[in-house]
Amino acid sequence: MKNESHMNFYRQDQQDKTLVIACPQDGAPELVYWGDALPTATSLGNLYLAQQMAVPQAMLDQPATMSLVPEAGRGWLQSPAVEASSTGRPVWSACWSLVAVEEQTLGFSIYLDDKVAALSLVLEIGLLSSGVLQQKLTLTNQGEDDVTVQRLACTLPVMSHLTERLSFYGRWCQEFQQERSDWQSTWLQENRSGRNSHGNFPSVIVGEKGFGEQQGDVVGAHLAWSGNHRLKADYTIEGHRYLQAEALYLPSEIVLSKGESVSTPDFLASHSTAGLNLMSQYFHQEARQRLQIKKPRLVHLNTWEAFYFDHDVVQLKALAKEAADVGVERYILDDGWFRGRNDDTSALGDWFVDQAKYPDGLMPLIDYVKGLGMEFGLWFEPEMVNPDSDLFRAHPDWVLQLPQYNAVLGRNQLVLNLAKPEAYHYIRERLFSLFNDYPIDYVKWDMNRDYTQPSGDIAPQAHAQIEALYRLLGELNQAFPNMEIESCSSGGARVDFGILQFTKRFWASDCNDALERQGIQRGFSYYFPPEVMGSHIGPDQSHTTSRIHDVAFRAGTAMLGHLGIEWNLLTANAEQKVTIARWLSHYKACREVLHEGNNWRLPSADGRAQTQWALSQDKLKGVAVYSQLSMPKQAQTLLVRLPNLLPDQLYRIEVLEHSPLPSHLMKALPKWWGKPLILNGASLSQIGLQLPILDPESLILLTVQAVVS
Repeated sequence: MKNESHMNFYRQDQQDKTLVIACPQDGAPELVYWGDALPTATSLGNLYLAQQMAVPQAMLDQPATMSLVPEAGRGWLQSPAVEASSTGRPVWSACWSLVAVEEQTLGFSIYLDDKVAALSLVLEIGLLSSGVLQQKLTLTNQGEDDVTVQRLACTLPVMSHLTERLSFYGRWCQEFQQERSDWQSTWLQENRSGRNSHGNFPSVIVGEKGFGEQQGDVVGAHLAWSGNHRLKADYTIEGHRYLQAEALYLPSEIVLSKGESVSTPDFLASHSTAGLNLMSQYFHQEARQRLQIKKPRLVHLNTWEAFYFDHDVVQLKALAKEAADVGVERYILDDGWFRGRNDDTSALGDWFVDQAKYPDGLMPLIDYVKGLGMEFGLWFEPEMVNPDSDLFRAHPDWVLQLPQYNAVLGRNQLVLNLAKPEAYHYIRERLFSLFNDYPIDYVKWDMNRDYTQPSGDIAPQAHAQIEALYRLLGELNQAFPNMEIESCSSGGARVDFGILQFTKRFWASDCNDALERQGIQRGFSYYFPPEVMGSHIGPDQSHTTSRIHDVAFRAGTAMLGHLGIEWNLLTANAEQKVTIARWLSHYKACREVLHEGNNWRLPSADGRAQTQWALSQDKLKGVAVYSQLSMPKQAQTLLVRLPNLLPDQLYRIEVLEHSPLPSHLMKALPKWWGKPLILNGASLSQIGLQLPILDPESLILLTVQAVVS
């Protein structure tokens, strides 16, 4: 057992949180406390002492410490922070000693070394201004012979009463699904697809038993990395519980020569004693601080589900005119604009404008779109190449594929090896050339397949591929600072805080079915705010499920994110266009609250409905979308309570839009319906509002506005 008198303690306070770290001279730093703010006068030594465990029989005389960098060399019998190998020294069993601690603006840099292993390690840890905890490790080889790194993992100890786990799974068109269970055994998630994938969103939540949206002690963790990763939630027989997160290295992928280093991605965590909504709000604040969005989130129209590969300039212009008439602010030309691209079997990599479809280039269409008052965006998939392409025929060695084996196709395409300098410079030149030639305001950056045999030679290069991708995106952002980039990966297969450093929007799913979207968007919202979630009004019949919904349900669901349209408006009737224009007007009026305020997920007690609630920072204006997902268990809908309003402030409730109200379910509407209703904040928060009975897959949009005397 370590003596607290031999410890140095470091404390940071940020927002309403406190972080306390103990650093021994011999051994790794320990997390003493992270949670709601502690009194300034708290004795850190006594706080540390109060948590020291007894030593059980039939165990090591001095059990290994639950540290921020678990050490195999000091008796840690579960996964350590560092796993490595070398022919000349025992780097696989490191024992760390403290070198120095530097206090930074937001946290600490803790320098460690092991002179026997000839390794040095830096732990950067601290509370960001958002209240989110951030960790990062950097390992350096100080010895003469090479070190192969198998694992480098950030570790976060959590309180022992957090005994339930919430994680995410999914597939194409059904991302961000939730799976919840008791956390009484090891949970492990490994992703080897090269991108995050639809089924392995790099996040996990742990909480006390029974935690919910509005109650309970919870910790949400997220690895800000867009590639292979490993997440673990585990506990020891002593009772320690901890989370680990790391980029997953393929065999011999990371080999460090003398003086070389490797760093983990950022590991982010959010703590709340008031349930999942507050946990999410910390993450949302962090995302907003990273994004620094300077203008409103413009309404999109994307041409994909309107025309697919059938590009006809006359029709594209006609669609642009219809879009502008209903209030669209940005027009995005999707796949099919470049040379030889008539289906998904050919031409990826040949990033030249198709002269057969666009004999005068893209400028006539761009000028027309901009003349209608809209921005212009363009679709790319720069990381991919079709075997049937001029690029592949000229440079078959540029693919991310072991040359000793037959290529494995996905969606008729291969991955272009951006870690190969020649391939990187070709794609960079093509993108820079097009962005210099054309006034492109927005890029939909797609990435539509997993990695297989990710190498260009012998050793794997999946990690290097992601680093090259980040470098390319960074160069584009620097050269074209006013151009926004959207991250799309056959929907939501690459959604994380890592790529959010370079992009402004995620395409959360290829599924525009509003009912499916309700669940997808709910899972997405645990970590990201609505303004980064692309959500579109699809056609009457969903292209991915064949389900049919009314315009209100589709539009109200899309309004919960960054709203767009993916529907051939040339086929919409006059009434639908009027309805769409009205919804777009509501979105524009409400997007400041939705995208700058705090957001809540409010499930109903019977589990058959949910409300998305956004409230401005000053608590004077709110927007709610109530969605009846399936038949309620009782004859009436349940009252909707809207949290966090000012108790004494009077508010006016106004219904802006709703799905058709079913006379077959109701003889009469609620008595307040259709009349001005004014209530104080306490009544709306504590008692709530009775809404009409709705058919399944219906919704109501309402606003709550402070009454100014």
